[in-house]
Amino acid sequence: MFGARSRGLLLITAVGLSMLSAASAATIGPLELRRETVDERSYPWSSIGKLFNASGGAFSGVVISHDKILTAAHCLFNYRSQRFVPADELHFMLGYRTRRYSAHARIPRYEIGAGFDPLRYDETSDADWAVLTVTKSLPASVEPLRLRRDAAPSGTKAVIAGYAQDRAFAMIADRDCELRDNTEPGRFLLHTCLSTKGYSGARILVRAGGREMQVAGIQIASI
Repeated sequence: MFGARSRGLLLITAVGLSMLSAASAATIGPLELRRETVDERSYPWSSIGKLFNASGGAFSGVVISHDKILTAAHCLFNYRSQRFVPADELHFMLGYRTRRYSAHARIPRYEIGAGFDPLRYDETSDADWAVLTVTKSLPASVEPLRLRRDAAPSGTKAVIAGYAQDRAFAMIADRDCELRDNTEPGRFLLHTCLSTKGYSGARILVRAGGREMQVAGIQIASI
């Protein structure tokens, strides 16, 4: 059961995702020219990690508070058994690189977007998000990334960062991309950031002033 305080936090998170929802990517340009390895120990990359599940899947996740991690809901679904993975079979490694990591967290519970059904994906993909609660707070040195609450205009410079399947042992980013017009306002955010398998749950970041970066959306698919 979620307490009232946690439920309130999740409700705010859900509204943020409902407004800026998950992102579909349009791939442009030579792949390797725009994919670069980043330093997972420095901000904002230090708030991004790799999520593993018991079925052998590995995805990307982002710290949005010291006890909450944001990812895509379909990352938690086992398509072989057609069931969601139990929370205690998940673990999150922050700042992961070649079997090393800055913090390790287990997941006692999680909440997915209301109505999300991976077996009816086209109809429910706008709810393809999940907020995971960790067993104990992540280190105070970790700086969570905030969710952006207002829509950034088309042409806003953006960044995608996560763990691609073909380069699974280091965080990869594309810093040469931008947001595009929403096809369905409040549901899908289009962008030109490069993404490959393994990027599910990766976040689309935009600058919020100074050094701060905010989460404008989470990657769920590529078109």
